[in-house]
Amino acid sequence: MINETNENIRHTSFVFFLEKGYEATNIRDICKVVDIKPSSLYFYYKSKQELFLSIYDEIWKLKIKFYENIELNDSASAEKKLKQLFKIILNYHSENIVNEKFLLRYHLFPAEEINILIKDRYIFWKNEENSLLMKLVYKCKGDIVLKNDAVINDFLYSYKSFLQHQTINMVTNNIKPASHEIDMNWSRFWNSFILSM
Repeated sequence: MINETNENIRHTSFVFFLEKGYEATNIRDICKVVDIKPSSLYFYYKSKQELFLSIYDEIWKLKIKFYENIELNDSASAEKKLKQLFKIILNYHSENIVNEKFLLRYHLFPAEEINILIKDRYIFWKNEENSLLMKLVYKCKGDIVLKNDAVINDFLYSYKSFLQHQTINMVTNNIKPASHEIDMNWSRFWNSFILSM
């Protein structure tokens, strides 16, 4: 019962934070939907801020776990591995689009009360994500295209920007691109990277 109540609190809070925003969400409304008293909610969380940050961190933990479990085809070329990685990450974002919307909302428009906390957490989690992404990109090293660290760092910067653009486009349009669109976008990105070398 305790876990079920906590899950109901978290789910309801997530929906309110996503749809209404941090400032417009209040504990009484959450408790009314979950059908508990505010004192029951405070058994689990000391404050609205703690509740919000636990949800925010949980979304990032799931994302980091996803990155840690990515496996690439070792026998493929660098370009094919990187395209595979792009498709895997984009698919994850598509399957977890509400989580991506939640993160995007609070990165673009953090509530004043939690602004500094969100910035600090964002930097921490982004560093974790970037570290894992770098390890994955380094697995593609050895191919003539990604021949040294300088090229890999340049590629990584471009790759992250490209991936972020594709994800934001998907989140704001609420539509997963078709397979042929993903392939076309990848080809444009890859060809422009090769031409820039």
